[in-house]
Amino acid sequence: EVEPRLFSFNNPFGACPTCSGLGSEQKIDPELVVPNPQALLGKGAIAPWAKSTSPYYNQTLESLGKHYKFRLDDAWDNLSKTAQKAILFGSGDEEIRFSYDDGLRAYDVKKPFEGVVKNLERRYIETESEWAREEIGRFMAATPCAACKGFRLKPEALAVKIDGRHIAEVSELSVKNAVAWASELPEKLDKKRNEIAYRILKEIRERLTFLVDVGLDYLTLSRNSGTL
Repeated sequence: EVEPRLFSFNNPFGACPTCSGLGSEQKIDPELVVPNPQALLGKGAIAPWAKSTSPYYNQTLESLGKHYKFRLDDAWDNLSKTAQKAILFGSGDEEIRFSYDDGLRAYDVKKPFEGVVKNLERRYIETESEWAREEIGRFMAATPCAACKGFRLKPEALAVKIDGRHIAEVSELSVKNAVAWASELPEKLDKKRNEIAYRILKEIRERLTFLVDVGLDYLTLSRNSGTL
């Protein structure tokens, strides 16, 4: 049913179920995983692996290097796009021979590589350790929600449009442009809809005009309060 709460991302009835109305999701950011593209692979180019004293990570990179034709004394920038993609996002179905030696035993294993980004995302979901979550969280950044594209509302709310725009698109207009849109809207509505919309549009125009009068016409209604 179309009702006011459907158009509020602060209400569970209207909020996007994927991001809970936040408009963004915390995801592993490749630029935080490799913060310095000029850094050498063997000297900490892969930031989440840089502090570890275990030989496992360098041995993993050495095995990947044999497969994708790079060395540990290569800078990240010098790797092929194929190698960079495999390190970050995995090798897909392509199996790679990994050679490990932990000081007690040496062994080989042939399997696809999960990828640093996917590994961090999986561990963040699976771990019960707050410390581990906090550590992995250092490599995460807010990205627009893929489901609602940052609009915060569920698909049913975004399917309701007036003059070709849904409520989130209207909210992205500057206050000045929103006043113009609301003022021109009656010309595009039939008599019955104008009777329904008259008092609502009057309220909208008065509130927006107040913001214009105090010099805030450049703001958008979707602007986060923390950025003001």
